[in-house]
Amino acid sequence: MKLQLSTRRTIAASLGAVVLVLAASGCSRAGAGTDSDTMQFFFNMGADTPQYKVMAKIVDDFEEQTGDKIQVTAQSTNYENDMKVKLAANNVPDLFSTHGWSLLRYSDFLVPLTDQAWAEDVNPALDSAMRDSEGQIFAFPGETDTAGILYNEDVLTEAGIDPKTLTTWDAFDAAAAKVAATGKTAIYSSGKDQGPAGHMGDYLAAQTYSTAEGEQMKDGTFVQAPFEQMLDRVQQWREAGWFNKDYSSASTDDMARALADGTTGFELFQTVLLSQALTLNPEANLGFMPLPTTGDEKPYLVGGEGVDSFGVSKTSTHQDEALAFLDFLAEQDNAAALAEATASAPGLTSVEVDFGTVADSFDTYVTPGTTPVQPYFDRVYLPNGAWDTLIAVTDSVITGQSTVEAASTQMGRQYKTLYGQQ
Repeated sequence: MKLQLSTRRTIAASLGAVVLVLAASGCSRAGAGTDSDTMQFFFNMGADTPQYKVMAKIVDDFEEQTGDKIQVTAQSTNYENDMKVKLAANNVPDLFSTHGWSLLRYSDFLVPLTDQAWAEDVNPALDSAMRDSEGQIFAFPGETDTAGILYNEDVLTEAGIDPKTLTTWDAFDAAAAKVAATGKTAIYSSGKDQGPAGHMGDYLAAQTYSTAEGEQMKDGTFVQAPFEQMLDRVQQWREAGWFNKDYSSASTDDMARALADGTTGFELFQTVLLSQALTLNPEANLGFMPLPTTGDEKPYLVGGEGVDSFGVSKTSTHQDEALAFLDFLAEQDNAAALAEATASAPGLTSVEVDFGTVADSFDTYVTPGTTPVQPYFDRVYLPNGAWDTLIAVTDSVITGQSTVEAASTQMGRQYKTLYGQQ
């Protein structure tokens, strides 16, 4: 396997991790040039992530068994924008991560995969996110994405909190106050990396919009009041002093470290962060819970197609080899390793996964299938390109640089601009 790093990170620790991964996986660093006999795989995780380490081994095993070659470009910070450029230039990689957008954004560029042997085992929970009206699927799902509120159970126990009782926002806020009273950070997040603030907005907005208001959003009318309600909660947390003081400089690596070290009670992010935290401290007592609600509704998770989903380009000259690679990913050991790397449920119902120390959370909230799962708000209700604005406006409220009304108005303006460009 050849590795080409496409990232703007310059932190020495990350570079050190790259060197370690290269050495461990037997990869050689590739230049910008490509070999016409080599498949190009654009992968949306950096070389210092658990997902990349698993994928590197899978690719090496595939190459050894088949003789086919794959050059992996590991991208950690600008994947989405770089993919837009590649698609516009008709320079589509043979294989690429669809990161939750195989149907809504990439399906026109992908080979339909419905006839692949593994397709009948795709988790039905993914149908609404990954299948079109004719039942066609366009990516191999390496996971069934699950997101909610992550927690360090030891921190909660010290504060006298049972996470299973936090079914309303009032109960959650009372728990956050108890965590803060112990001297720990109640809610840890990252302002340095793109994403965490947007995830927070995504998860909270999934409940503030009614069905009718959601339909208005899909039809081109920005409904501002529920968006303000979402940001009101974020502002209340800021005013209570529950966010980490180093929010603006903290990275997602710092988020994982805070969970691993037990310096925070809660984080709003995908379960992949639990996997990263457990690599730092395998003894950490971690879990996740659904998001509370304000009324009589049941607490909910947010999820759908995960970041570890992969498609084959319609224009690829290596389609047969690329499809064979997806079949290889679907094998039990490989599919299980992908799901375990993200601490997620597998994308295929035929795959068995060892959830390790977070098994209790999966057994309680995911495996029974009784916890409602809401789609990511931005994927359903915001126009293409609005994710960056969702990050920016939520971040501005966390830092106190903007009022709820001003941030919501900014979101509305950008919504109208981007919707008009569709």
